[in-house]
Parts: sequence; C-alpha cells; structure tokens
Amino acid sequence: MKKQISMLLATACAASLLAACGGSGSTAASASAADSTAASSEKTAADAASLYENAQKPDKLVWWVHDGMHQEDGSEQWIADFDAKTGIDLELDFIDNNEYTKKLELAYASDTVPDTFDLNGETLGNYAAQGAIADLTDLVHESGLYDKVDKNLWDALTVNGKIYGVPRETPSAIVTYVRKDWLDRLGMDVPTTYDEFIEMLTRFKNEIPECTAPYTAPGLKSTQALPEFYQGATADYVKVDGKWVDGMAQDNMLTALQNLQDAYTAGLIDQEAITNTTSSCRDEWYAGTVGLWGETLTVRLKQNVPDAEVIALPPIEGATYLYSAPSVQVISSKLSDEQVASVYKYFIEYMHDGGEGQVLFQSGVEGVHWQQSGNNIDPLPTISKPAEAFRKAWITPWLALTPMTATDKNVEVSQEVTDSLAVVSANAKNISVFPVSEQRTMITSDLTTTRENIISRVAMGQLTPEEGMAEYKAQAETLNVAQALEEMNANA
Repeated sequence: MKKQISMLLATACAASLLAACGGSGSTAASASAADSTAASSEKTAADAASLYENAQKPDKLVWWVHDGMHQEDGSEQWIADFDAKTGIDLELDFIDNNEYTKKLELAYASDTVPDTFDLNGETLGNYAAQGAIADLTDLVHESGLYDKVDKNLWDALTVNGKIYGVPRETPSAIVTYVRKDWLDRLGMDVPTTYDEFIEMLTRFKNEIPECTAPYTAPGLKSTQALPEFYQGATADYVKVDGKWVDGMAQDNMLTALQNLQDAYTAGLIDQEAITNTTSSCRDEWYAGTVGLWGETLTVRLKQNVPDAEVIALPPIEGATYLYSAPSVQVISSKLSDEQVASVYKYFIEYMHDGGEGQVLFQSGVEGVHWQQSGNNIDPLPTISKPAEAFRKAWITPWLALTPMTATDKNVEVSQEVTDSLAVVSANAKNISVFPVSEQRTMITSDLTTTRENIISRVAMGQLTPEEGMAEYKAQAETLNVAQALEEMNANA
C-alpha cells in the first residue's frame, strides 16, 4: 500500500522548520524546486492568472494527514480510486496526531517534506512566518473558491493579510447536547439561564437513577467543551477590542472558576472530567449514563438506549459556542510557483469541486463506502465496524466547504444533525488563527500545563478562585506571557 513513506531520520537532526531546504523527492517536487525561494514572491494578477490557467497535472503527489479514514476502513481502496480518477500517483502517509508535528519538523530538517499536508490554527501562523508553506491567496481567488466560502472563515484563517491554507471542511462547533427524554421525565423545559441550567443538572443527578454524571467533558480547561460554566471567559489567548490578551488573566475568569468549583464539588460535573479523554466521554455518553455532552453522538447512544431522545441545546444566557480552529490543507513552499499551482488545482481544488472529487473526499469509494440509491448516496457499513454506517472519508458531508453541484449525489442528514447545525449557524463564533510569536511557541507546553493544573485545583476546592488567579498571574509573569502577547499583537 502507498500509505507509509520510508524516511530515515537522523535523531541528531535539528527540529527547526527552516533547517535543510529542499524538495520532497516526488515528481511534484522535482529537483528544480530546491532553487525556489522559501516564501512565494509577490506576483501580479496576470502572473497569478497564468499560473493557475497553465497549471499542469502532477504525475505524483505526497500527502500527509493526521485525521480521517484509517487503513482498516478502506484507505487502500480510496487511494486506488483517486489514482484511477485523476491519473496522479498518490502517496498517503497517515500519522498519529501525537506524532504529527514532530514528524513534520523532522521532515523539514531531513529534506523529506511532503507536497501537501494539514496544519491547525495554532501552528499555521508559525509555518507561514518561517516561509515553510506557500502563499495561496492568488490561487484561491483565481480559482473562484474564495467566493464560494464564508468570508468570515477566510478572515479567521488570514495571516498578515494572506491565505496560506484551505480548510478541508467547515469547522465544527462543540454544541451541548441534552437528554430531552430526561427533561420530559422531570417535566422540565429546556434551560435558558445559568440558574435553570444548574437546576436541570441537579435534578438529573438526584432524580434520574441511571444518571451517574449529569455533565461530562474531556478536561476542564476548554471553553468550547464547557461553555455554560465559562460564560464567555476563556483560559486561552483571545482578542478583546481588537487586541490579543491572556484570557486566563481576565476578570471574567473568576466567575468561570467559581462556576466550575461549585458544579464540580456538587457532583454536577463528571468527577473524572479532569483526566477524561474524548473517547472516555463518548463511552459514558453511549452507555446512557450522562445527561449532557458536546458532540454529535446520537446514533451510538440510541443503539444502547433506543428510547433516548437528544436535542442540541441553544446556548444559555451568557454562554458562547465556538467553532473549532479549522484544519487547513497547505502546500510546501519548497515547490516552485508552477508546482504549487499544480498541487492546488489538481488536489486541493479537486476535493471541493462539487462533483466527482468532492464525492470521493466526502463519501469515499462507490461499492466500498457507499452505493447509489436514486439521487442519493447511501452509506455502506463501515468496514471495521459493520454495525455503523460509514460516516466520511476525509470531509464530513454536512460540513462541506462548498455546495455539491452534482444533483444525484445527495447525502441524507439526520434531524439531530440538522437541528445542531441550525443551532451552530445561529450562535457559534469563529476562532482566529494565532499570530506569530516565538515566545508563545516556546512557552505553550508549560503554559498549558499551568492553566490545566490551576483550573483543576480550583475545581476540586484546593484553591479559591482568587488564589488560583493570583498563582496563575505569578506563573504567567515567570513564563513572560507579556512578551508573547506583545509579539502576537505586533504580528496581528
């Protein structure tokens, strides 16, 4: 299978992105690319139009990815179908999420950079600033893709006025889901205020025998996963009146910390939430023992609890639903301008073409992942989990970046998903890509640990919210968060 790319990486290689510039070794990244500049040069509109119009299909393409369809669910068949449809020899390397960033750094250091790969919002700015990825602004406009996508999303992804990556799909938002059947059993309405929300959790805990945890989440630091308790506060960097600030140091974090402490010590939040992973939260939800959680998880729940009814909760007063920072497809700047245009036109644009390519990236291979049924695509059983319908290849169909123009490739969406998308569309806000800051990058690991530690200790009652805030500010000063913010605002 063309899934693994053999790379002999010397352990002594420096992990700097700019170490050892060169091509990836694929046809798309021929030897001539080694002479190209690391960052795309400024081009006139005529130059950009010519590059896009005259782009030649690459013979071979190397793609790295850290999420999507696994080998056991048919990625070999998917690659074969992509090759047959496009005439491009695709080499795909699926890398575990916890190894992905390190392997990319080593790839730059060892001159084995893939032609195209994905980045998240936290790392996009750094790669762009170091000239490691190509400027796609002109290509996005020339191809017409810019006009097909919500401008707010492009704005959230822009780095210094330029577009360096195209989202694989529209970012999702973490919406809180509630067991409507439990509300009905208690004769309660959907809560709209924080007091009503807490009353609901309390009654779930005290009056629903099978409820072992009224609310669960993967950790306590995420504003996205616990929006009702944070009430608009955040433990991360955030823009306030156009300026980047440390959300954890803002006054509204005191209220958030008090909310978390009150709810956790009262047993309204899963006592394992501090160490929970996303998968452990899913297991609890699937078992039917949790009343609220923020994901689209109704199908598996109903397999275990057929009578369960789930609704997406509109945000209560003061709560804010946030879109996730999107994963974006980028192209190595080690390629020449002509090669960048080729990869963009015949790979990135192909996955959003509204037809054959988009169907392949969304629904997979006909006869393996889906079958035709009238004008609809009916998903087939997932190869590794035959009891579940195949959900997506690389793009979630209902989160497609561009509309499907093929009239006979419709995907039916459940009412629960439709309802949750409506809640998201009406209420969720985008998260902007972080500006470049060497100091922020350097302290990210220590700062994240500090934030998680203090929030957990406050929640467990080991610190008061005031003590937690004081300790955090002292540690943030030691880590020089102020310098990170100065750099972020200078580069915004």
